[in-house]
Amino acid sequence: MSNFCTNQAERHVVFKSINATFSPKHFHNFSITIKNNTVNMDMYIIRPLRRGYMAHLEYQMRLANAKLFQTIFSNKFDICNTVGSLKESIIKYWFKTMLKNGNFMQNCPVEVGHYYLHNWQMAVTHRFLQPAEYRCIARTYYGKYKSKTEDHVITFQIEAELMN
Repeated sequence: MSNFCTNQAERHVVFKSINATFSPKHFHNFSITIKNNTVNMDMYIIRPLRRGYMAHLEYQMRLANAKLFQTIFSNKFDICNTVGSLKESIIKYWFKTMLKNGNFMQNCPVEVGHYYLHNWQMAVTHRFLQPAEYRCIARTYYGKYKSKTEDHVITFQIEAELMN
């Protein structure tokens, strides 16, 4: 994990905003908020999340005095394979930290039921990230991304600032 920075005195993340849209086909209830710079989420899944559950992540950055966000990274991946794999990544590391503050399953299928994340903080950032405002847009789905076969599950948009 030598690419990660864990010294909080050196760097820290401040959450600015968070919102989500979800499919009532997959969730009975879904709420997500920021309180005291921690993320809190409660959801009730009404349909199991199974293999083939995909995500499209887009990371954007806005430097000081810039008006617009610029995309710095965009990627699609299979959520079940990523969470269940042995390969370490920043996504898997963040998921592991979420396990300490929530009751998420570590494998697929994710069964029907109530899941939560309470008082989660982003404690680790990648060293190559410079102080700036960041936006992450995560769209989860089944099928083919942005096509007629896409079955939208949930979309998150999180804005945060990385500071020294």
